[in-house]
This record gives sequence, C-alpha cells and structure tokens, in this order.
Amino acid sequence: MFSFSLSLTTLLTLMGLTGSHGASSDLDAVVVVFRHGDRTPINPYPNDPYRNRSYWPVDWGMLTNLGKQRHYALGQYFRQRYRNFLPEIYSEKDIYVHSTDVDRTLMSAASNLAGLYPPVGSDIWRQDFAWQPIPIHTIPEKLDALLAAKKPCRKYDSLYNKLFQSEYFVNISHINHDLYAYLTSYSGMIINDLRRLDYLYNDLQIEVWNNFTLPNWALKVFPDKLRKWAALSFATSTFTPELARLKTGPFFHNLIQHFKNRTETPKGAQYYAPKFMMFSAHDNTIANLLNSMGAFEYHCPPYTSTIIFELHKPTENSSYVNVFYKNTTEARPIRIGNCETNCDFKSFQHVLSPIALSLDKWESECNTGILFDNSLDFFALAGILFFSVCSIGCLFLFAMKRAQIANRNLYSQLPDEENA
Repeated sequence: MFSFSLSLTTLLTLMGLTGSHGASSDLDAVVVVFRHGDRTPINPYPNDPYRNRSYWPVDWGMLTNLGKQRHYALGQYFRQRYRNFLPEIYSEKDIYVHSTDVDRTLMSAASNLAGLYPPVGSDIWRQDFAWQPIPIHTIPEKLDALLAAKKPCRKYDSLYNKLFQSEYFVNISHINHDLYAYLTSYSGMIINDLRRLDYLYNDLQIEVWNNFTLPNWALKVFPDKLRKWAALSFATSTFTPELARLKTGPFFHNLIQHFKNRTETPKGAQYYAPKFMMFSAHDNTIANLLNSMGAFEYHCPPYTSTIIFELHKPTENSSYVNVFYKNTTEARPIRIGNCETNCDFKSFQHVLSPIALSLDKWESECNTGILFDNSLDFFALAGILFFSVCSIGCLFLFAMKRAQIANRNLYSQLPDEENA
C-alpha cells in the first residue's frame, strides 16, 4: 500500500500561505464555507480491486492524515490572511464554527482550528502542546436545512425528480447509454444517471491520488470520458432557480441576516454577532452555493475548496461585500450578479433576494402546495377517494334501509288495545 503524504511546508506553499495578505482596516465580518479534507472512498464499487479495508489507513469515508494536514494548512492560511482582523487569543465572541454532522467534516473543522488558533499567551493550557479545544456546533443531517441541506423537503424532491424527466436530461441519458452500460458491466454497480457516474468517478479519483493502479477497463474512460459528466452532476441540485432557492435559500438568508446584524451595529459597540463564521461541509455544498449565485464553473470542487464572504464597513452608513473562491493556491474574486468587487451590501442583498429564504418560509413551502409527486400518486389518491365515497354511500343506504324496517316494526297493537 502506498501512503500519500506531503510535508506541511509543501502544503503551505501549494495553498499560497506565504503570499497571503492582511485584512483591510474596514473589514467587519468574514464567513467561510469549505469542503472537508482528503478522505477514503465512502463505499467502494462492487468490483473494486481495492475494496478490502486493509488497503486503506482509515475506515471508509474518514479523513486521512493528508486531509488533516491540508486543513491545518488552510487554518494557517486564514490566520495569515486575517492576522490584522482576527485576534490570536481565542474568544467565543469572535468566531462561531458549524459543521455538518459527519465525522470527516467535524475532524476537518478541528484540524482547521488547530492551524487558525495555536494557543498563545493565556490560551496556553499545557506546555509543549500547541492545541486548544474550540467548540464546533452541529445538528443531525436530517434536521439540517441550513448547511447539510438534507432536511426532507417534499416539494424539492418532486422538482428534482421532474428535472431528470426534462428533455435536456433525457437526452443526456441517451447520449451516455453506452457509457452507462460499459460502467455498469465492469464496475458491478448500476450506473444509469449522472449521480451514480460521479460516485464511481470519485472513487477512481481517490485511488489515483493514492497511487493505486486502476483496472484496464477504468483506464479507457477515466478521467477524460467521465470528468465533464461528473462536473455536470454537481450542478443538478441547484439547476433551476426554484431548486436553488429550496436547497440553498436558508443559508443565504442566514448570511444576509448575519451581515445585517453587523452593519446595523455601531462601530465600536459590543458585538454579539461573531466577526468570523466558519462552515465545514462538502463538495456539493460548495457547488450548490456557487451555482445558486450564478458563479459555478462546472468542475468537481476539490478538497478544502473554500468560498469566502467578506463584509467591509468603511463608514457607519456604507458597507460592501467581496466574495472569493479558493480552490487552488490563492483566493480569487467571483462575480455575483453585476457585482465583481466591492459590491454594495444593498446590491448584494438584491442579487440574492430571489433565492434567500427564511427557515420558516422554507418549512412552509416544503410542506404545502405539493399534492402529487407524479400521476401515479394522483390516480392512487383518486381511487382511494372513489372507494371511500362508494363505501360511505353503501353504508348510508344500508342504514336508511334498516331505519325504515325498524319504523315499520316500531308500533305493535296490544291484544286488548281497542278495549282499553
């Protein structure tokens, strides 16, 4: 087995740490969203020659040592980038960390924080131990509509299923018919859509990164014949404005509210909204947020890829936002609507207003307004209603018949009634 590792110095260089800049004096708040670090395959495909657990240093889907190193280096990148903004001494009033409820994202957040907040001064609680505990918040994925975006939403599921019945995606299935059949035959798993193709592509990519030799059948299609379809699969969850609104609306609403809380607080006042918010999530989280903002260039977001939202407040009555995407060495600005750099905060809100959605409204939209997911549901419900109406009608007629019989027999003349 080959152990894939890089020195921390090399990682720092690759991630552009040495060239990072300090924050400008008017920076008021930062929100970062990143993908976890390197991991093992979540569930190897049935015919995978490296399916045996003994080939891998940690269990399936877990963060590897390289993943920890990458996030430690990313934490150091943040420390250097925001050295004039975020104090070195930890305070719960400065930073809030939220992770999806998955081991690799929780561990990535912890590794990142180790690089961001090495204990100094009063934070040193044990000599020769350059680490300190910092809270990481999470909730079960099935309850998380904000970050994991896996809380059930029937309306979203209905729209998403209909998306793949559209002419565009039906045509893609026709185009890839032979490719799907080829992959199914050799991998041992059913590949019949973009999502399953991406799942297989991801496993193959991890094995290549870990210096395993791919089977000959895989080498004939990987990566060139799979890459563009795997990249497209990342756009499907937010392919339409309505899908984007239901998938990422709660996050953008939370982002805007957080920035509003910062802008509406007078400079120098006691802030209760933290100046730095960190979200540890997944590749689809990165793709969904970028695509919802109209800034997604089709690709598979790499490990530790990061979206950075920076709020600047040059005066009491003015504020602007910059958004960056870091998927290689240095963060590069991205355009949001008509704004590329120094986007006025009100303009930023206006651009995101069609997709920003409060959790209350999200709950309401998800659970109302969708009667039928498809025609089968309609006919099934119609059949049940018809049967129910017929049954009630028959019971009513039966009850009426019995009442008529009872009325006829209700009065019986006594033998001596006429003489009484």
